[in-house]
Amino acid sequence: MLPYGVADSAELETLAKVFNDYCKNHRIANEGDREQIAIMVMSLFRRGIEDAEQLSAELERVAKGSQGAGIRKNS
Repeated sequence: MLPYGVADSAELETLAKVFNDYCKNHRIANEGDREQIAIMVMSLFRRGIEDAEQLSAELERVAKGSQGAGIRKNS
């Protein structure tokens, strides 16, 4: 990670893949919900989690706790 939480091109690819995979797997299409997921991904990244597998695992954990906060999973 570059200074100030800035991502380089390879990190951006990882962040986008984690985000897109999560939204696809959980059928999240609502723009507001997708924005919340993106914020979670970036928050995890800023905390130093850069590996795609770790990001995905932490996103699952964090998002699970946020379901009551308004993120809807379409089933």
